Amino acid sequence: MSQLTGYRVLIAEDEALVALQLEEVVRDMGCEVVGPVSRLADLIARIEARDFDGALLDINLRGELVFDSLPRFRALGTPFIVTSGYDAKTLFPPDFRDAPRITKPFDEAALRRMCLEVFAKPSA
Repeated sequence: MSQLTGYRVLIAEDEALVALQLEEVVRDMGCEVVGPVSRLADLIARIEARDFDGALLDINLRGELVFDSLPRFRALGTPFIVTSGYDAKTLFPPDFRDAPRITKPFDEAALRRMCLEVFAKPSA
């Protein structure tokens, strides 16, 4: 049984094949997939619904950047990983330049490691 069994991961991704790949990886880790969502408005609605434990967030959803949603994740204490084709940290707002991030196209093993690092709760 995985450390993440039953963990609900929201996937925000507008490229269908990438979303499917992300779904496969998180399901293989024992997670439940929430979404995927491909529009910023749908992401905001999910944040307000609070029906997930962590998120994989593409920075650009159909031409809309998700940066304005990131403070809400932090305020709620919800961990997230940015999945981005953009590699330069300077493209990100200063407060989020050190947010967990994996560059697309991503290596599945690296994504698994990052999910465990960011989403797994420490043993008590």
